[in-house]
Amino acid sequence: MKTLLAIVVCGLTAELPPCAAGPAPATGPLTLAQTIDVVLAQYPSLDAARAAVDAAAGRTAQSDSGRGLQATVGGGYTYMSLRPYVALGPSPLYETVQDNYGASLTLRQLLTDFGRTDAAVELTRSGELTARDALEEARIQLGYEAIQEFYGTILVRESVAVAEDDIRALQEALRISERKFSGGTATKFDVLTTQVHLATARNRLADIHASLEKQEAGLRQLLGRSPGSPLELLGDFDGDSSPPDMEAAIAEGLRNRPEMRLAQDAERTAKLRLAEAERADRPVVAAQATGGVANGYLPDMYDRKGYLTAGVTVSVPILTGGRTAGEKAEARADVRNAASGTSEASREIATDVERALADLNAARAKLANADTLVSQAREALALARSRYGNGVATNLELLDAQSDAHSAELARLQARYDCALARQAVARASGRPPRP
Repeated sequence: MKTLLAIVVCGLTAELPPCAAGPAPATGPLTLAQTIDVVLAQYPSLDAARAAVDAAAGRTAQSDSGRGLQATVGGGYTYMSLRPYVALGPSPLYETVQDNYGASLTLRQLLTDFGRTDAAVELTRSGELTARDALEEARIQLGYEAIQEFYGTILVRESVAVAEDDIRALQEALRISERKFSGGTATKFDVLTTQVHLATARNRLADIHASLEKQEAGLRQLLGRSPGSPLELLGDFDGDSSPPDMEAAIAEGLRNRPEMRLAQDAERTAKLRLAEAERADRPVVAAQATGGVANGYLPDMYDRKGYLTAGVTVSVPILTGGRTAGEKAEARADVRNAASGTSEASREIATDVERALADLNAARAKLANADTLVSQAREALALARSRYGNGVATNLELLDAQSDAHSAELARLQARYDCALARQAVARASGRPPRP
């Protein structure tokens, strides 16, 4: 009853990212599978995760660009009012022209950097893979959130039906009490007691209706529907709740859980960062050629002449002030940290599976007991009504029997809800994608 009471009193108040309100296509009541599909197709946080994947792909392209041919076009004009000259007769010989023009094309090609660019590209590709795994984690988390919201709405709606049945039963009990009081076979206390129970039941129903509004608001947000729009759902809590083998579920979780993949991504990225740091002091060999036209060259400085220069450059880092050694030390520490994160993730996954299976077994046992409890409570209520009608039982005993029957119905509803959520928790702990 604890989960149901929390929903009735407080509603589900899970914090969700802001979602732009807008009508979602609807052709009838939504099943759980359709709800998951709609949420995963349009929720804004998934668009942000996809943008992160595209950004990571862009960083990979940037890292890989250093291996391609680089071309630069340049041009310029310079005016010189003071020009050195040599006096030779009546006409001086100027060493420069007053108006200088030039245009050039420079080509640069990396020949080799002994693996430095390769390491950088592999590092950014690892980041791209991490972004994809983060997207998958967001999809799984959002899918199971949709499942919980869907089941929560079904739970509160069925709780409304149970509460309305309880009110109808109390109204009938009040009618009988008032009739007996008018006939002198019941006391005013019997009538007042029934009225108090009826008022309490109506207050409880009002709380459940408020909780239902909150629950439906959360589901509308996930679906992208406008506030107050109709929300038709088709589904129940039934499903195969047979517990899987624990060892197989743990192995499946270690293979498929996005948390494990992200931890492995972090470890791989740390190793690639170390490889990049170890290659940071390797030489860089590049070829460069520049061709263009310019004036200002003897013998006729005013004529534009074509030119070409070409060469090979070698750059070898010698002293970096300890920067390279510091980068290596940092990368080695990151590798150790990431390895510990992977080990911790494997332990947490095993624990999640074990706990989820324990909850599922408990929920299945409670569900089996709940069916028996409902049967017994209904039989007790029938006997109480018969005894009350024959004047053997008191009005208070009848009200207690009705309250027990109402509690039994809620307990069975809660047990079905708990069993459905426990089944989904096992699937999530095992790394399975969200599905009914």
